[in-house]
Amino acid sequence: MKQFAIIIPAYKPGETCRKLIDDIIKANFQSIILIDDGSGKEFEPIFHAFSLIPQVTLLRHAVNQGKGRALKTAFHYILNNSLPHKAVITVDADGQHLVSDMVKVAKQMSRKTNAIVLGNRDFSEKGVPFRSFFGNRCTRLLFRLSTGTVLTDTQTGLRGIPTKHLPQLLGVTGERFEYEMNMLAALKPKNIPIEEVAIQTVYLGENKSSHFRPLRDSFHIYKVFLFYALSGAASFAIDIGLYALFIKLWREDAPELFIVIATIAARFLSALFNYYINRNKVFKQGSRNSFIRYYLLAASIMLISAGSVHFLYAEWLGRGEIVLKVIVDAILFIFGFIIQRAWVFRKE
Repeated sequence: MKQFAIIIPAYKPGETCRKLIDDIIKANFQSIILIDDGSGKEFEPIFHAFSLIPQVTLLRHAVNQGKGRALKTAFHYILNNSLPHKAVITVDADGQHLVSDMVKVAKQMSRKTNAIVLGNRDFSEKGVPFRSFFGNRCTRLLFRLSTGTVLTDTQTGLRGIPTKHLPQLLGVTGERFEYEMNMLAALKPKNIPIEEVAIQTVYLGENKSSHFRPLRDSFHIYKVFLFYALSGAASFAIDIGLYALFIKLWREDAPELFIVIATIAARFLSALFNYYINRNKVFKQGSRNSFIRYYLLAASIMLISAGSVHFLYAEWLGRGEIVLKVIVDAILFIFGFIIQRAWVFRKE
């Protein structure tokens, strides 16, 4: 196992961390990079004891900076010191990753030397905490919609990463738990393949040792989609407001066409606002062509919406046109997110 380095980000670790390190050494892994992510003076004796183990390299943060930053610190250390490891395996410090599963990941990496290998858990097993089950299902769905990649477990911390990919992964945004999700989202655009191996699902004490904060950390993971939803809601409000204003202004000047003109003008201006927000605040990237792509997408969605509602109403149900409109537009809203992220505002 000389070619693999085990990376363990640790924040206020318990006794399980010492047992984990002992088990890793017994499995013949000879390099462990442990990151003290600002655990504080109370934990200095624990980390000092770890630092005396020959196989352990201790890196420290003066204050807590998050799991993503801890991983990046380890990546920097490996690259700056030109360490001879062909790959790294990241694991959690709470003992929820078994050494036998680390060996599985290592063996798969030996066969697939260019791929990032993920240890995926089975969330259908009994005893899985509800927040973990629910969080995994939601994250899998959003990840598939936003990237087009199907993964069994998007939140696994057990990952095998070839060292040659570390420079690219250092450029991925995120400092805390969201970094792991952003890392996975960046793999497809970077043409880095993904492999999965099944691992055991272990939760100690209902997962109470986890430092994952459901509200704060979920926000960081889902914030792109949330900002996209807020941008859409704001654009809708602007569209309705401008439509009402233009109706008043042009009702008498163009009595036969004022509704059509007001609709087109309001939609164009609200879409311009939506384009600006999505490019600069939501996706934070794009090119000169993104403006043209955006309006092509907007026109396509408008036509698809009108055509779908008309077809469903005229050819199938014959009633409920308002409900049909809501359902169709909700589906197209998600579709628009996928296309905007993958095509309209893609990084050139």
